[in-house]
Amino acid sequence: MTITQSIFVVFFAIFWGAIACVQGRWKMFHWTLIRYQHVMDRLVLSIIVLNIIPVLYFTWIFYLLRQPLTSDPAQWTLWETIIQILPGIAPAFAVFGFYRLWAAIVEFSPTSFYRYKSEYNKDKDEYDSIKGIEPTIECLGNNVRHEFWLWNLVSALIYIGFASLVPLIITKAL
Repeated sequence: MTITQSIFVVFFAIFWGAIACVQGRWKMFHWTLIRYQHVMDRLVLSIIVLNIIPVLYFTWIFYLLRQPLTSDPAQWTLWETIIQILPGIAPAFAVFGFYRLWAAIVEFSPTSFYRYKSEYNKDKDEYDSIKGIEPTIECLGNNVRHEFWLWNLVSALIYIGFASLVPLIITKAL
């Protein structure tokens, strides 16, 4: 691995770990309740947006960073140090964009991925069996509001776009 690839791997792992910490509240990967369609839909969305796309992105960026960007580290100037480190750190920020993309999709159609408590009341036994385990729209509160989907989508595009452009620009310039 090049120095830049090593830096990218470390920061990508740190940022991915930070995003994994918010998963608990959302139950993004709620495997135990996949018999419910909305949970299955949320699980499929989570696998695609939070597992498959980040792995493909990671592979692409790792490939871009395959060539050493500068010479002997003992001879680096401040500018060469920046050129070496920036393309390693910047693309790792895309992880926050993947999370924002997931949130934008959920907020665009919240009832496709979560239920209101009243929907479970149609079958009280069903609600009693998952109460406290499966989040409802009410318990998520202001975190799942349709009017915020566009903000999250724009935020996702900025994170992913900026994170992708830095290594592209620097590796093409050298």
